[in-house]
Amino acid sequence: MVEFSKPVKMESFFSNLMPQQKLQRKKLAVALAASFFWTSVACPAAMAAQVEQSSSKMLEAEVSDTEYETTPESNNEKASQDNSNKTQGQSAKESLTVEDIQVEGNRLISTQNITSVLKTKPGDKFDRDQIMEDLKAVNEMGYFDDKSLQVTPERKTGNRVLLKIRVQENAPITQFSVQGNNLVSSDEISKILNDQLGKPQNINQLSASVDKIEQLYHDKGFMLARVTDVKDFPDGSVSLSISEGVIDKIEIVGNRKTKDFIIRNALKLKPGSAYNEKQITADMRQLYANGYFQDIKRSLEPSATDPDKFTLKVEVEEKRTGSVGLGGGLDSATGPFGQFSYSESNFRGKGQVLSVNSQVGSAMFSGVANNLNNGGQNFIPNARTYNLEASWIEPNLKGTNTSLAVTGFGRSYASMLVDQAQQQTLGASVTLTKPLKKGWSLSTGLTGENTSLKDLGGYLGEQNALLGMASRAVSTGRAFNTDQANMLAGQVRNEQMQGGLYLSIRPTLAYDTRDAAVDPTKGTSVRLSAGPSLGLTGNSFAKLGASVSKFVPVGKDTTLAFNMQGGAGLGGMPQFAQYRLGGWNGVRGYRQFSDLGSGTGLLMGTAELRTKVPFVPKDGGKVTKFVHEHVKLAGFLDVGAVSGGGLNNSLMGRNTLAASVGLGVRLKVPMLGLVRLDYGMPLIQSVMSGSFIPRFNIGFGEKF
Repeated sequence: MVEFSKPVKMESFFSNLMPQQKLQRKKLAVALAASFFWTSVACPAAMAAQVEQSSSKMLEAEVSDTEYETTPESNNEKASQDNSNKTQGQSAKESLTVEDIQVEGNRLISTQNITSVLKTKPGDKFDRDQIMEDLKAVNEMGYFDDKSLQVTPERKTGNRVLLKIRVQENAPITQFSVQGNNLVSSDEISKILNDQLGKPQNINQLSASVDKIEQLYHDKGFMLARVTDVKDFPDGSVSLSISEGVIDKIEIVGNRKTKDFIIRNALKLKPGSAYNEKQITADMRQLYANGYFQDIKRSLEPSATDPDKFTLKVEVEEKRTGSVGLGGGLDSATGPFGQFSYSESNFRGKGQVLSVNSQVGSAMFSGVANNLNNGGQNFIPNARTYNLEASWIEPNLKGTNTSLAVTGFGRSYASMLVDQAQQQTLGASVTLTKPLKKGWSLSTGLTGENTSLKDLGGYLGEQNALLGMASRAVSTGRAFNTDQANMLAGQVRNEQMQGGLYLSIRPTLAYDTRDAAVDPTKGTSVRLSAGPSLGLTGNSFAKLGASVSKFVPVGKDTTLAFNMQGGAGLGGMPQFAQYRLGGWNGVRGYRQFSDLGSGTGLLMGTAELRTKVPFVPKDGGKVTKFVHEHVKLAGFLDVGAVSGGGLNNSLMGRNTLAASVGLGVRLKVPMLGLVRLDYGMPLIQSVMSGSFIPRFNIGFGEKF
């Protein structure tokens, strides 16, 4: 940041107290006073003559002939006295004692306040050099006219001296007026100035108050704010003029592709507003986070048209924003997969985001995933998967801070909510998002999608979900024979396979103060959502949801993380749209897709302690550095329950209530991102297995 200083104009009595002039007067005062004191002790008559000749000087030190006189005496005694005066005068320099100190001319400033700055006290030896320093101290109090400041030593009985200090107070301040303050209230400024009301004008105090006023602005981020003018008036009023450092123009340079309005829209600081260092820093950080620029610099210079205003210059260095990707990876559900992607984060230089992603999976590791997460239960079918998605985002719709996102998608994957089923979805969505104040944002999404499910259980032989439900119907007493059991199981399976064409509206209110979207260490995140889904070929329903997360740092590398989430469905909610107690982000310590049920209502809470691996230095060898940067440990407690899926959960042998504790490891793996490995101990017995067997779970990304 570049700072500019402007001189403060001090008129009237302030103009008489400029430092250089004040210094010259003090030097003159010292010289005159030293001369006067010397001659007053050695030769009183000469002193009187010099005082008369120097009556116009700023400081005077007077000792008159009569001051040496004591009580009236006879002529003989007086003659004798006269003969000894010379002798006494010779020794007075060395033996004079200050008897008392009197202050004259003060009305508003107490004598005690004035004498408190004097080093000379009654009973001290008379020292003209120290008295001159005392006069300086009185003058530096700032309340008095330095041209009228005088000290007069009067000789008393014996070798005693009475010091008379005469002062003339500056005019008292009757009121303050402030002009130009739009960003700081007059009440805030008055609190700084009010203690001077009714007291003599004091350049020292006023100067200190000016500094405090400017600091008040600076603390709020207005670093260019200055008190530019101070005036006093005959009625005792004092006015202060403030320039708050207004920006009259913003210049953008260095951008060849990015349009000017994209950068200007990112700046909350606008022409006509006061420069705020805190705001511009946040704006620069946000502008850099958009990913358009490699470097951003800013500078300030005085306006060419108005010397009281400034021009803000923003200089950017653009970087490449488009990318094409061709690769593959490994997923616990889809197995090895191939991927093609294209993205442009500054499409047409307007800050628009255009992206196309496609992924085809082999489902080769479905058996491995079933063994790891489901204890050998064939929940995930062995079928090929694909995911196609194209999106376009306009971050500043019609020049506002409202963003528009349009997405088209097609997906075919193993359903996470229906056992042994392949789910296919084709659809599109339009979402409007508007940031609100203090970390809040509001979004509204309109989604149209057609979802269908294909039953793959017939390929699994004895582990066919339909056969399992029929067996459970008999063992739980819901059916009395095989025919009834098969009929009941068939009805439930048909409901599980229910799809349809739906049009959904989903308004969402969000609050986010986290320090990072990925692996945050502090802050709060809140999401509240509600909206209906109109079934064009199926039953209509509505969903209400809420999620609250809190992150609290504990020490340097440890974070306490809490999450509470819940949801409720109204109407004929199909199975694929319900809530699941298990799954990738459900209660751990159970078989993720075999032990825990689903339903139209959910309530789940989680507490985690996340920390870096202790006692591993970050600046050690390659191995310790890798561990410090890519490995974290976690301890967790999960509790949750679902409702509204009684028959389905009963026939599938699924828990509707679950709780667990455990430990986990977080690994940042190239091409996969964060891999979550958790080992949990169930606190509530599994309905299916009838035991408290600990389970090992795998997932991707943090649970919340």
